[in-house]
Amino acid sequence: MGELLTTRELQNLLKVDRITIYRMLEQGRLPGFKVGGQWRFSRREIEEWLEAQRDALALADEAAAVPTPVPVPLPLRCVQNVQDVFAEALDIAAVTTDLAGNPLTRLSHPCAFCDAILSSAEGRRRCAETWRAGASASSPLVRPCHAGLACISVPVRVGGSPVAVFSACQFAEANGAGDGRTPDLRRLAAELGLDEADLVARWAAVRVLGPSDVSRVARLVQRMSVTLAEIGDERLALLGRLERIAEMTRV
Repeated sequence: MGELLTTRELQNLLKVDRITIYRMLEQGRLPGFKVGGQWRFSRREIEEWLEAQRDALALADEAAAVPTPVPVPLPLRCVQNVQDVFAEALDIAAVTTDLAGNPLTRLSHPCAFCDAILSSAEGRRRCAETWRAGASASSPLVRPCHAGLACISVPVRVGGSPVAVFSACQFAEANGAGDGRTPDLRRLAAELGLDEADLVARWAAVRVLGPSDVSRVARLVQRMSVTLAEIGDERLALLGRLERIAEMTRV
């Protein structure tokens, strides 16, 4: 586990007050654990967490600077690990965002083509719009994205209310929306301020899925949404029990 930090040491490292530390712990946004009633933090885990925050901020650009209106009751480190396995197993990309389309996790298993898209502020804005559309989805439907690829997004409901969106993306359909054909990369490059030749070369990295594979991805996206919701519900229940125990010890 390595070096452990106290709450005060973490305050000095992050340059935030103690209340902010506790609030982030309650929301599952910060890794930590209790020893004898005192919070302790692994320096290695905090450094990994900081790196994840920087990656998410870079991906969301200006949009990530806007505070999430509703705290997300999901343990994001756990979500990231599950999401990474999901994306690598299916050989497509995945991301968990807030309801406005701002990434809460690092993008898992991205392709070279979309790496180029996301290097542009306009590309990131358009991708956020695609992810945000999943907040109102009642089922995992395939939607075309601005770059000519496909995306499947569904809301994650914790406590019966949508709190996040899970998306599987960065693939083309062999038929249907996108048709597996190369989009107008000249226009796309011009709109995003990217090098056309580089974008054309990167298109070869896009995975093309047939109808049966797309249907399988859609089913697994729905299962992922349910799984993340169960994780969030269990975490809320655990926090409730811990709060009651804390109240009892103060009596």
